[in-house]
Amino acid sequence: MEIKDSLNEEYHKQFSYYTSSYEDNYECSSLNFLHSGTSEKFISALITEINNHPAVNHPYLIKLSKGLFPNPDEAIKDYAHQYSFYSLWFIRYLKGVIKSMPSKRLKLKLLENIKGEEGDKNAIELKNRPHVEIFQHFKKTIGIDEIYMANNPPSTTALLWRNLFLQKCDSDILGVGLGAIGLATEFIVPTIYSYIANSIENHSNFPDSSSIFFRLHIDCDEGHAETFIDITSEIAENISSREAIRFGVISALNLRNAFWDSQYSRALLKIK
Repeated sequence: MEIKDSLNEEYHKQFSYYTSSYEDNYECSSLNFLHSGTSEKFISALITEINNHPAVNHPYLIKLSKGLFPNPDEAIKDYAHQYSFYSLWFIRYLKGVIKSMPSKRLKLKLLENIKGEEGDKNAIELKNRPHVEIFQHFKKTIGIDEIYMANNPPSTTALLWRNLFLQKCDSDILGVGLGAIGLATEFIVPTIYSYIANSIENHSNFPDSSSIFFRLHIDCDEGHAETFIDITSEIAENISSREAIRFGVISALNLRNAFWDSQYSRALLKIK
């Protein structure tokens, strides 16, 4: 009961901070820099808001990382299965954002991300193979087979997250897709995947090696995040693009938060 109350208190604390921060400190919020100020100040304020968004440190992630759900193994399996409906389209998301870039130079920068995702199909070591294969290997290792998939259809929230996120990445309005997949995704992946890796390695019956997908991204996405920060900062030099960037960031975080809400509920149903 104490743990549950503590997590609920943390959730409300984060939510309260996030919703009241504009009124308490508007001058430092990204809203204050939408129509004036430097690009650096706008991005810095936006990053602060991202780090304090409930999608980044959701009670679901905290509870999962501490092995506090009724059946940790089943919670991890359900996460992996439902998350795959969204993550399977990752290269498709990137291609949509690349298409919206205003110069060949910026397009080439983001193409490096696709090369990293595609990996080497002929590689012997798993860590060097396409990331989609590494994730499939993870799912197979923890017991997600054809029977499991047949008995566990995608959740409505997972499908809505995938479809609505793709809309943002395919947007013709410069900044929307960039904000969604950059600051609201690649930037926060190391934090989120640290929760997942910890749950696998310390609170499950799965081999530690099965967390390789997450450990790889914790390392490589820090570099990807820097690329996106640089590109977003450059695009934000044009003040007219800032509203679209912020919209992409906040709306993408809200979608992810809705997914965590759904997974939290599902994890509580995974009874021993």
